[in-house]
Amino acid sequence: MLVANGDFVAALAKFKEAYDTSKEPQMLYDMAICEKNLRHYARMQVLLQRYLQEGATRLTASDRASVDGALAAIKELVASLSVTVSEAGASVVLDGEDVGVAPLDAPIPVDLGTHQIRVTKADFKPIEQSVEATGGQALTVTIALVRDVHLGELVLKSDDEATLSIDDTVVGKGHFDSHLAPGTHRVRLTAPGKEPYQADIGLRDGEVRTLDITLRSQHHAAVWPWVVGSAVVVAGAAVGGYFLLKPKDTTEPFPTGTAGAVQFSAFGR
Repeated sequence: MLVANGDFVAALAKFKEAYDTSKEPQMLYDMAICEKNLRHYARMQVLLQRYLQEGATRLTASDRASVDGALAAIKELVASLSVTVSEAGASVVLDGEDVGVAPLDAPIPVDLGTHQIRVTKADFKPIEQSVEATGGQALTVTIALVRDVHLGELVLKSDDEATLSIDDTVVGKGHFDSHLAPGTHRVRLTAPGKEPYQADIGLRDGEVRTLDITLRSQHHAAVWPWVVGSAVVVAGAAVGGYFLLKPKDTTEPFPTGTAGAVQFSAFGR
């Protein structure tokens, strides 16, 4: 009734339901007729080929001749698409439908026109590519996936003479702007006559963090020799030595914040 009324979408759904229940090869042929009327010639081709295979023991010579004639008639209306992907295990989607995981076993029949290919795999950037198919053509598309490297950006600004180190590696003087892997990085700045600065900086994926650091000048207590009797007492040396040798906590905790540009000034203590 659905076929007689021209409702081939609904008829196709009913034939598919019947095939899934019975595995009757005749349903494949009926589905192929529906696809033909919907102008889905690539799907029609696949169904007729399955019909020949699954119904091989039951088809008459006339049946085979009819199917072979239909396949010949649509040959120039169907192209063959081979998709090669650089990474095994990548998912391949064609026109919104999942067609398998790379490497694909066989070429994919496609109708004439433009088709969209999307390839995805964890830790790699997704790639979309379009391909134009013409009748009877064998197409090959090669897709090279690129690893998705997760990075953040760290910007350091300080005195021109300041030596900048990240994770115990000197990266320049005065200014640094580059991408780093997400995580915690140790930042250290030193300059002649200045208090050193050191901090552990947390960096998130895709985040930009800016540190504008002004190093503080070092101050040393004056040493004055006093003569008491025959002994020279250096007043201030002990006191000055205490302050010079007292350990300094030069680690500034990075404040919690949202992703984006964060700028603050920090001074050595």
